[in-house]
Amino acid sequence: MQIHTLTCAAVAVLASGSALSAALIVAPFPGGDAGFNALTNNGTLERAVAEGRIGNALTTGTWETAIWQQGGVGVPKSTAQLNINNGASLPFTLVWNGVDTVTYTVGSTTISWNEVAGGFTDIFIRSRSATDSTLSLTNMSIDLNNDASLEWSGGSLSSTGNGTVNYLRLTNMGMNFPAFTLSGTQNLSWTGVQPANSALAYQIKLTNVIPAPGAGLLLAFGGLTMFRRRR
Repeated sequence: MQIHTLTCAAVAVLASGSALSAALIVAPFPGGDAGFNALTNNGTLERAVAEGRIGNALTTGTWETAIWQQGGVGVPKSTAQLNINNGASLPFTLVWNGVDTVTYTVGSTTISWNEVAGGFTDIFIRSRSATDSTLSLTNMSIDLNNDASLEWSGGSLSSTGNGTVNYLRLTNMGMNFPAFTLSGTQNLSWTGVQPANSALAYQIKLTNVIPAPGAGLLLAFGGLTMFRRRR
């Protein structure tokens, strides 16, 4: 079996010979919100969005975890309360069953939604921080359909201060994602006035994208270098 790897700031992996997933590429997405909106028709191609945020950092009142059909549109499909301590790390997982259900767990708190209307070709992970705050996601990994050749690990994403927004993109090169588990560690920290609601937050956006020529896709990832190895 041949495995091709693409490297830049994040590792990207292409795996051939799978009936369910022909290719997985993971890389920073430099386009920000404007670029995301351009690729997803202003988010209307989103299938589901999991969000972890500061909320009010308490277990009552404002929610701290949610699943949306489209991020920020209408009301969430499921929410939960979570106690967020300044600077504390919590593990998270997002599980897609490959059919219609997403399950999102932060710490020991789990929510799910079982009416996802179809598959998706891309996962965008978005981080945002308010002034004097930091949102960091570390130790991120994905296991696609329990296929070791399609695993990715060691990913991180962060935003610090002044409403900074950053993106990481995982694309299946135009094919729907099979079942997977995406996991990592979240950490929300701040100095001074505690942020509120989604001022300190991240979203995991399961979405389709507007088809583009292959050359345009490579440009969107910005100067990837290809290496090849066999096993």
